[in-house]
Amino acid sequence: MQLFTRIREGHRYMKLWPLEPQLASRFPEVRVIKATRFGMTWLPVVAMVGGTFQWSTLGAGIVPLALAQALLIVSLPLQGLYWLGWRSVQPLPVTTLNWCKEVRERLVKAGCHVAPLVPHSQYQHMACLLERAFKRLDSAFWRDM
Repeated sequence: MQLFTRIREGHRYMKLWPLEPQLASRFPEVRVIKATRFGMTWLPVVAMVGGTFQWSTLGAGIVPLALAQALLIVSLPLQGLYWLGWRSVQPLPVTTLNWCKEVRERLVKAGCHVAPLVPHSQYQHMACLLERAFKRLDSAFWRDM
């Protein structure tokens, strides 16, 4: 049951994380989210074409192997969602937490009401903060980052 909960958390975290180029160099989430979305879109097609091709060229004896290969290909995006779900509940490192506090201070100065960060904040809390920051703060702040 925990597997499906983790995948659901990963999907929620994937929707929440801002896909901004400024974050790509600092956090792997941007690359994982893009790869997972690509996989969710195209890997079922690849699995179906591959299975159909194998069945048509090699005959009905290959169907169990082709089916296993198709299931493996289709499961790849689930691995990305699982990792995102795992990452979302990890506590923030001290350096990242301090950086998030700077971003929060900027948001408060801009007139936004933001909940304070606690020492055991998680990556999902940072994702909420960054999403709000990209909507409210000017691009000069992100260039200085």
